Amino acid sequence: MWAARIPEGYVFGGMSTECVRTLEGVPLLLESRDPRVLERLYPDTCSDEQDEAQWREHAVPELERLFASRGTIVRKDLATMRAAADVASRVLLIPEGHTNAWLASLNAARLALYALNDLNADWMSGYELESATDKQREAIARIHLLAEVQAVLLGDFDLEVADPDDVEKFAAEAAAEDDDLDGELDDELDGDGDAGTDSDPAGGDDDDGPGRRGPLSPRG
Repeated sequence: MWAARIPEGYVFGGMSTECVRTLEGVPLLLESRDPRVLERLYPDTCSDEQDEAQWREHAVPELERLFASRGTIVRKDLATMRAAADVASRVLLIPEGHTNAWLASLNAARLALYALNDLNADWMSGYELESATDKQREAIARIHLLAEVQAVLLGDFDLEVADPDDVEKFAAEAAAEDDDLDGELDDELDGDGDAGTDSDPAGGDDDDGPGRRGPLSPRG
């Protein structure tokens, strides 16, 4: 997966089918009514029982509406995802004005995946993964992918502003590089890789494309 910065926002490309499915699952996770997810997204905040009841009566419904609004924005952006030129991968544009909605949604989705799959801190850090189930390792890989997208939107990667006309041009070049790395996330989701291994997020600066941060690999 690669990322580029254009005046309109952020472009993500070279995404495999599993990457796309992970992103498409974000709005669904925000809508989950599973008690484990609700406890994560709307935790107890007041020590006083009456204060807590007031908070849940007045604040939680507003937070739920806010999450629903953010989920709608994410879903609409995902609906615009398209193939890049003749490359068999997808390209997603996250408009500048949608960045905050995406950041909040990605963070909530990561919390939801963590809760739904009964994960622990050791697994997230790459320790004792042999004791995790295939489903749990799959969830960890998805969490790392969402964290990578978050990192780009937070500015952790120094992406120069690119000419939108150049994005299509280097999409094919990025796909050629991704052929070597494309199986990485898919292998993790199939249980063949180590989803929690620490790695360099991008392997250094890449000057081959406009405003590009090279193939992005899941973080540990």
